[in-house]
Amino acid sequence: MRSVSLIVLAMVCTAWAWGQPGSQASMQQAIERAISLGKAGQIDLGLAQLEPYLDRPTARTAKACYVAGFLFKERYKTHSSGPAAPADREAAVHWLGTALELQAQGPTTALWTTSARQAMNYLGGTLFDDAVKAVRTFEPGQEADVFALLDAHVEVARTLDPTVDATAERTEFHKNLARAYRQWFEATEEEAHFEGIVAQYQAALALSPGDITATYNLAVNIYNRGVAQINAMDENTSLAEIFLIQDASTALFQRALPWFEKADALQPNRPETLRGLMIVHHALFHAAEEEAYRVQLEEALKR
Repeated sequence: MRSVSLIVLAMVCTAWAWGQPGSQASMQQAIERAISLGKAGQIDLGLAQLEPYLDRPTARTAKACYVAGFLFKERYKTHSSGPAAPADREAAVHWLGTALELQAQGPTTALWTTSARQAMNYLGGTLFDDAVKAVRTFEPGQEADVFALLDAHVEVARTLDPTVDATAERTEFHKNLARAYRQWFEATEEEAHFEGIVAQYQAALALSPGDITATYNLAVNIYNRGVAQINAMDENTSLAEIFLIQDASTALFQRALPWFEKADALQPNRPETLRGLMIVHHALFHAAEEEAYRVQLEEALKR
């Protein structure tokens, strides 16, 4: 009779442990329940099922992290333009990234890994799209916002492929911001907006010193600024103002010259650059240099 009681007691204890929040079975039940609630559109309730397994994530709870990330991703997709969307996307990236990191510590690859990577790839794409949109709607002073989105995109990309090099992408973003500043400068003629053009092209070149487009465009923008100052003079411009404008424009021509020279070094005999060098030396009254570049330009155009 006593042996029977011990057997019953053992069975009761086993059943009790099987249903505890820390057990593998209870976690699997919570995961399945969270998935079902997510499919039904009850994301909050689904996430609540997973909370006990997200406090201190381990390799054992990697799947719970994955499901949490997936649910956050689904909620982000549903309300991608809502005020809570950035937080949902950030949470989705965090938990999916955590799940992939933890899963990599295990001896085998979980079946959900491919789904997690696909979800991360989707989220990274939305971050890139938002960064592009931020450039299109750019207002001066919003550089940090643009690059926060780009950095988040790159971080996701490196979660999927640690060898990702984002130098080219970042360079293009700086160049596009320079063009955005150009539009602002054309509309406002504010000096700060002109310097924004210069700063963004220089930032691009700090990353990619061999970028011929950034180098040439920087030279042209600085040179054109000097020309615009001269063209702004009219019959009402005083002699004192003329002298000041001439000094300012000369300083700009001198500032543009090294960038034209660098562009020529990067891509020798490029007609556009040779023409720029000829014109800037003309503006600086460098007759010999102007003639030399005129000859080079004629030869280049014959090729």
